[in-house]
Amino acid sequence: MTTKLDMNVEEIFEKIKNKELTICETCDNIFDYVPQKVFCDECKRKKARARNRKYYEENLEKVLARQRKYREENREKRNAYQRKYREENLEKVRARERKYREENREKLNARKRERYHAKKKEE
Repeated sequence: MTTKLDMNVEEIFEKIKNKELTICETCDNIFDYVPQKVFCDECKRKKARARNRKYYEENLEKVLARQRKYREENREKRNAYQRKYREENLEKVRARERKYREENREKLNARKRERYHAKKKEE
């Protein structure tokens, strides 16, 4: 089977006429024909992401409140999932933590120093 890149222009237009291929309306990408599908998967994803981003920006307080409520109601469930994930992927988690500590060493040390001095003032 030949790929879409191997075909010449005449073959491509012939397949489009025979409804074997379709051209995306936004990016002119060529993909397999599906009835009533006019946008490629990539353009559909971009459009959906833009729509979600716009909703999130317009309704930020509502979204954050819903997330807080979910986290409060499902705290035990979420903690159990995190414990299970950590047990199953311990090496992966530790590697990620090591990498974070290496990249943020100064920030972490500054935070430790602040805590140390704050505790010393309390005494």
